[in-house]
Amino acid sequence: MEGSDETLNRLWAEYRASCPDPEPSADFMPKLWLRIADQRSAMAFVFRRLAQVCVGAALVLTLLIAAVVIPRLQRLPVYTATYEDVLAADHPATYVDILNGDIQ
Repeated sequence: MEGSDETLNRLWAEYRASCPDPEPSADFMPKLWLRIADQRSAMAFVFRRLAQVCVGAALVLTLLIAAVVIPRLQRLPVYTATYEDVLAADHPATYVDILNGDIQ
């Protein structure tokens, strides 16, 4: 146990030597806030750039859809008859058609 306490004390002493306390001065807080602001602006730049790339990709995709997909969809065949027209053509309308054997 005592050996581990000495090792721990030596480790704490090395830590204090490697990370000294900052000197208190009048510029301490302004410098600290400048460092924070620099890190914030760097992160804001990354997110701004990412947003610009996403907006650009969405714009390209929209133009691609407008130029390629929509004209192809407009060339598809359009139905000329309604549902009721198809039903009327398949079923006999009068007794004469039924008696003549036009039933399928």
